[in-house]
Amino acid sequence: MKPSAIIILDPRGNISLGGSDVINRHENYGKHLASISKKLKLVVFTAGNSKLISGNPNYLDQYVLSKPTFNSLIFAWQANCCIRREKIDVKLLIAGDPWESFWSALLLNKFMRRDIPIQLQIHGDIADPLWKKINIRNRIRFVLAQIFCKRAISVRAVSKNQKINLVNNLGIVESKIRVIPVPMSLESLDLRERKSRNTPPTIALVGRIHKDRGIDYFLQLLEKLDTISHDYSVILIGSGKDELEFLTSLRKIVGPNRVKFSGQISQRQLSRHWKEIGVLVSLAPVESYGLVMREALVSGVPVWALESSGSKDLFSVEGTGQIRHLNLNATPNSLFIEFKKLLKAKPNAAFRKKFIKENASLPSLLVKSWVQLIEF
Repeated sequence: MKPSAIIILDPRGNISLGGSDVINRHENYGKHLASISKKLKLVVFTAGNSKLISGNPNYLDQYVLSKPTFNSLIFAWQANCCIRREKIDVKLLIAGDPWESFWSALLLNKFMRRDIPIQLQIHGDIADPLWKKINIRNRIRFVLAQIFCKRAISVRAVSKNQKINLVNNLGIVESKIRVIPVPMSLESLDLRERKSRNTPPTIALVGRIHKDRGIDYFLQLLEKLDTISHDYSVILIGSGKDELEFLTSLRKIVGPNRVKFSGQISQRQLSRHWKEIGVLVSLAPVESYGLVMREALVSGVPVWALESSGSKDLFSVEGTGQIRHLNLNATPNSLFIEFKKLLKAKPNAAFRKKFIKENASLPSLLVKSWVQLIEF
């Protein structure tokens, strides 16, 4: 007899297209679930360009139902057909966003004529007032989130300040929200304790190269720093639709010889770059609790960040100056002094140990939040 299932609905294919890092993270959730309950199995209904996804079937069953889609009606119907065909006993639905995934969960309940509990997972800080101002699409999605988020019986947020925004701006009942950050994968990081760093004079931007990630702010920062000194270089890791235009502008400001561009790389590959990075810059105007910022701090790399939910959470717990808020309105000289201070920042060993310990508990906390919603 098949075990009962917790099903994650992923109509846009974020899991199947997210690469090995994302799939491994969900396998780890499945492993923790198996250790807590022999009656339950984690199942992912996703979308992708291939019917085959590598993974460990002992902990995670994966079904590719379609190509990535925004059509929740069709995806929910395909999920319903798969459940009937495979005779899956569904105990809980997990929606990875308040829109297509959550609508798929609501429609799936209609098709199955059941009232299966739904946990809504919100990773981005969509309730930050700045988020809806980024573009028209975000404004529409913000209104839709206000309407639908309240219908989830449980909401998983990833930072304390994000939770505050969800309560104040989306009207979600505070008691429904559990704050459980996305766990970091530490296997490939160099976790040896160091009292100091042999810090290279480099400044790095890591992540999607999109306008909404603050790439124009990065250019503004470099223009100011370059009026004071050329004695630093730039590391750019990531890719995106604005990549070509951004690289052209970047090389005009600092020169092509001072830019190292690595493109999109895996989390394991990124771990090998931390020793080359002097300061990580996080310039997304809206950031919930970014993995990259946390990995940098655990690796001993200081972070220079615009104020956001994620940076405020980290700033409140780090406390020794390894993360600093970035004021783009400051003078070039003031910014360069801040940059030099960050290059000299010493790793915070106590914070690092505490952070690593807390990170190890996150998969179990998330899985327990699922099991608590299920009635056998």
